[in-house]
Amino acid sequence: MENLIEPKKLTCSHCKNLIESSEAIFCNHCGFPENGTKEQKGKFYGQLAIKKNRNIDAKDKIKSARNTLFILAGIVAIFGLLAYSTHQDILILGINFLLSLIYLTLAFWSEKKPMMALLIGLLLYITTIAITAIFEPTTLIKGVIWKILIVGYLGKGIYSASSIKD
Repeated sequence: MENLIEPKKLTCSHCKNLIESSEAIFCNHCGFPENGTKEQKGKFYGQLAIKKNRNIDAKDKIKSARNTLFILAGIVAIFGLLAYSTHQDILILGINFLLSLIYLTLAFWSEKKPMMALLIGLLLYITTIAITAIFEPTTLIKGVIWKILIVGYLGKGIYSASSIKD
């Protein structure tokens, strides 16, 4: 019988996974240049640091967008109370409280699914503005700077959520 010598198994020093071939330059799991040059290893760690910084920045923007949803929930509830005290219409109060509850739910949900929650929040906000403008067109102009800021924060959050790779 012939003695077969098993080839030496190599593990990636970055992700600790088994590298299939001892001649392979790059780890097939994480892309680390295990058998590469110092320059290749330096480039790998540099790209890893850049990606980490981008994710930190993206998470900050998502957090700002989440806070915008919390603020929106509060503003809608307060305006609902003010509108109710002026018009004594329970329907206005109910709609505003329902919208406030939806924004609050979306803000909490954005912890788990930021892209979906922020996108729904933005679409709901724009839809609310459009529906309100149908009944009273002057509302488009009222508070336009705040509307632009809210859309901007939610938009940045959506863009950042799309750039994060899980």
